[in-house]
Amino acid sequence: MNRYLMKQIENPDIPIVFDFDGVLFEARWYEDRINMRGETPESLLKAMQRGENLRTEPISFMTDFVPTLKNDKFVLSRMHNDIEYSYKKEQISRYYPCIPLENVIMATSIDNKEVYLEQIRQKYGAFIYIDDTHQALMKFENDFDDNCKFFHVSSLYV
Repeated sequence: MNRYLMKQIENPDIPIVFDFDGVLFEARWYEDRINMRGETPESLLKAMQRGENLRTEPISFMTDFVPTLKNDKFVLSRMHNDIEYSYKKEQISRYYPCIPLENVIMATSIDNKEVYLEQIRQKYGAFIYIDDTHQALMKFENDFDDNCKFFHVSSLYV
C-alpha cells in the first residue's frame, strides 16, 4: 500500500469514502453488452430490469482489507436509478457488513458526488476518498482543501 495512504488511514477520526465500481467491486459488466457510447437511460433501465448489469463480484483484497479499518466508512457511487441503488446496497450488506447501509450514498453525477463529499467534510473536517476514475479524483482534489485526501484505487496495491 502507498505509504502516504497508510499514514492517512492510521487516523481513525478521518472517514474513508469508497467508490463502488472498480474499487469495492469489479467494474460494471453487462450480460448482453450495452455499448457504453450508445447507452441511454432507457436502455440502461431495461438492462437493469433484466438483471444484466447487476452482476458484479467483490474485489477479494477489499473484502479482507475494509473490515480491518477503524475509520468510519462510506460508499459514494454514481447510480442511475433506484434499482441500481437497491442492488448496490444489497451487495454492500452481503460483502461489506462493516459499512452501515445508511452510509451508502447514491450520487447522480460527478458534481453530485462533490455535494456529498462536502457534507462529509463538514461533519468530519476531512476525509479520504478512493476512486478508480482519474478525472473525478483530479476535479475533487482541486475543489477541496488539503485536509481531504484523494487516492486512486491502485494506491492500495503498491
